[in-house]
Amino acid sequence: MDNSETYDSKLSQARSLASQLGMFAEENDIPKDLWDSLEATIYDFYQVSHVR
Repeated sequence: MDNSETYDSKLSQARSLASQLGMFAEENDIPKDLWDSLEATIYDFYQVSHVR
């Protein structure tokens, strides 16, 4: 597996987790600033860039 495949895999995992937790945050009225911090932490954990 080359670096681009590894990066793409990590990015996919980060997006999947962020999406699932995003639904939870929305359903439970988690404050936006807290959610933004958690989302950034997810992308940092997977060591990928999150571009909006």
